[in-house]
Amino acid sequence: MRWGRTSRGQNSNDARRSQVALLEEQALSMFQQGRTAEAVPLQERAVELVHAVIATQGGAIPDDLVMLGSLQYGLGSSLRAVDRPDDALAALDAAEEAYGDVLDTGRRDMVQRITDVQVRRARTFQELGRVTDSILEMDSVVRAAVLAGPDGDVFEFELGLSRLLYTNALVLNQYGDPDLILSSADAVVRLITSNGLKVNTLEGGDRAYYIDMLRCAATIAMRGHAEQGRAEIAASAGRIAVDTWAEVERSKFPQLIREMGEMPSMYRNSIVRAAACYGKLTEALGQRELSQRYRDFARGLDADVAGRTEQNWLGLGIGSITMGTALHRARNLLGVGQVPDEVLLLGGPDNTRSRFTTNQRCPRPQWATSARELARIVAPLAQHPQLVATLGLEAHLLYASSLAVAEDATAWHVANSRHWMYLLRDLVKAFEQAGDQAICQDLERWTDVTCEVINPFHDPHGH
Repeated sequence: MRWGRTSRGQNSNDARRSQVALLEEQALSMFQQGRTAEAVPLQERAVELVHAVIATQGGAIPDDLVMLGSLQYGLGSSLRAVDRPDDALAALDAAEEAYGDVLDTGRRDMVQRITDVQVRRARTFQELGRVTDSILEMDSVVRAAVLAGPDGDVFEFELGLSRLLYTNALVLNQYGDPDLILSSADAVVRLITSNGLKVNTLEGGDRAYYIDMLRCAATIAMRGHAEQGRAEIAASAGRIAVDTWAEVERSKFPQLIREMGEMPSMYRNSIVRAAACYGKLTEALGQRELSQRYRDFARGLDADVAGRTEQNWLGLGIGSITMGTALHRARNLLGVGQVPDEVLLLGGPDNTRSRFTTNQRCPRPQWATSARELARIVAPLAQHPQLVATLGLEAHLLYASSLAVAEDATAWHVANSRHWMYLLRDLVKAFEQAGDQAICQDLERWTDVTCEVINPFHDPHGH
């Protein structure tokens, strides 16, 4: 009887695995048809079946966990696409747990899968307006990758790092330090162009993906360097961006637009944005004929995307201030005694190329101390909200990074939460003056966390 039950259980599980494979195939077909919402129930059913397999056999084997992690990862992507970000986060957490259990058995190939999950979670946080969480997620992933270095194939490591740094630039794009955004985008451009010959040997889909990433990163670099007043570097980045497709000649407009109209929208839109930005840059540089050529091409390919891109172009020397610039301005206002050299170093040396994240500004044991030093500078700058926003946000991220790795959270809160709370209140005021309610909501959520620690009777709803 015992043998019979085992045999029947095994047969049931074989049937379930076959059904999972069929559901995956059906879901993939729906993705390719743009029917993501219809694919989600199939993916959810596949996850249920794998759980049933594990329950029937009385535990999970590594192959089942890999399957479960892969299904949850794919489900998380689909749930993002159908505007269910909270459910997407739950699926991604489950995927990381499954892959982590396999990693514990010695399967080092799970490291990359876990990294992919963390990157997707960062983008999901970003879509939810959880700015701090999205930046912290990418900070930890990028820092770990840089510290680990290559583990075998250097080319594969550099491709992986380029993907991480590109996502890092995207996550930082709205609120991050321009220096960190540009160091990330510039590194992507260097990594892909230095591996150009190998990238060109990749299979069609992979090759197109990395060329598009190069184009997007070069476009970010073109715009960012222009905003920081570095016209020559911006022009070099712009040429790299537009060189990822055929030379734009007016006689070839109709043919090129027809060909690019058949591309996936992601690739087509990146070409439009690159052409529109290059058109605006060359206009600012006095190259009117070249400017008009690229702007006309962008509008002909997608007038809406081109129009929004041009509208968002700020111009030469008109951009957000970097942390380094903010620290120097704070020193001019407050004096050397208030902003000593060791604090200035947190802004990074000029033209730094190796700092991509806030938590690389100083060694890990110094995160909270550095945050407090920045918070101390922010306090007397109430009449300068731009400096408060720039320096205060970096201090907030350092506090949050330090808390995330604290061995004794209670002791950490006792030492830091009151200073953090005052900083957050100053930050919210600064962003309120700028009319940015999105970041204010995120910061207020963190303020509630610190207030609850300081005052156990704190009511986050103000009752």
